[in-house]
Amino acid sequence: MKDVAVVSYCRTGIAKAQRGALNQTHGIAMTAHVLRNAVQRARIEAAEVEDVVIGCGLPEGATGHNVARNAALEAGFGEAVPGITVNRYCGSGLSAASIVANRIATGEASVAIAGGVESISLVQFNLNLNGFFYEPLQQRMPAVWWTMNQTADFVSKKYGITREARDAYVVLSQQRVAAAAAAGKYAAEIVPFATTMKVIDKATKTSHEQAVTLDHDEGPRPDTTLAKLATLPPVYPGGTTTAGNASQLSDGAGAVVMMDADLAAKRGLPILGLFRGMQLGAVPPEEMSIAITPAIRKLMKHHTLGMADVDLWELHEAYAVTTLYNQAQLETPWDTTNVNGGALALGHPYGMSGIRYLGSTLLELGRRGKHKAVVGVCTAGGMATAAYLERP
Repeated sequence: MKDVAVVSYCRTGIAKAQRGALNQTHGIAMTAHVLRNAVQRARIEAAEVEDVVIGCGLPEGATGHNVARNAALEAGFGEAVPGITVNRYCGSGLSAASIVANRIATGEASVAIAGGVESISLVQFNLNLNGFFYEPLQQRMPAVWWTMNQTADFVSKKYGITREARDAYVVLSQQRVAAAAAAGKYAAEIVPFATTMKVIDKATKTSHEQAVTLDHDEGPRPDTTLAKLATLPPVYPGGTTTAGNASQLSDGAGAVVMMDADLAAKRGLPILGLFRGMQLGAVPPEEMSIAITPAIRKLMKHHTLGMADVDLWELHEAYAVTTLYNQAQLETPWDTTNVNGGALALGHPYGMSGIRYLGSTLLELGRRGKHKAVVGVCTAGGMATAAYLERP
């Protein structure tokens, strides 16, 4: 089996859904932008790419019609470069990377791109719900169709994770994101994107289009305090999940170029690190947040990793309860867990997030001169993906 190198990574800034810079941007345009820039950063030719695998949580409408293939065409890769769109909701990005890595490891391909995209603005609020519910399964397992807010409330109550603890973690995440942004860490990932957004006047409710360039993440609120979070109402009466302790609805795209490591080294390309493998976890659908723990335990067993071997941990911030539950179960050190904050502050474009975790974690290993990292991302339906990354 061949080692699989990540030779480049880039992403758009993460924009607020409906109110942000990408609220009118088609998924093809967004994805094509990061594909072009990932190839440029990798210092390869587009024609060398043998496959484009794009993860998307909601692959319909503006992110439907096999957005991977169409984005590759829009990016100018040529008619000979194929593409496939994959869906595992929030685990879509890491699943895309795993598909690419497996093809390279077995020698089926030498160079391919994994990416992720989400246009919550254009898709989530216009979903095709025809036949969405399947009554026989819904009667047996209604939680399959629960909202993620419901699962967060369920896990919080079942495992005694208080709103106060979650809100305190949100403040920490916001502070870490602010520190990382001030240090230029996120700017190193972002490729500025010129686009057109819809702007709605709050007073008159009239709208107009405006040319913008997205070159930063729109979500962070560095002035977040416990006092402010305490004023937010719960999503559901009697619940403890609020807009403040949940990840923000967001739009964005990201991509990594993956390559046979020996070939990359021979050509002197910029190797960010190695994708060593992915494992999955699954639990009852109502406990969606907790699946990260079994996925990571399976991953560590498969790769014979001990806790002391891991230099960085990235535990998905779908909700504050997600991170708090899995950190407590795995007993990961806080000083090496989500060191630059996460989705609670930055936002969470479902299909893109796994790619962001992959690329940003490898970059952070490089900055610290460290070698091994584990990433865990929970996903709708009571599932999770976990990846082992290494920087030689």
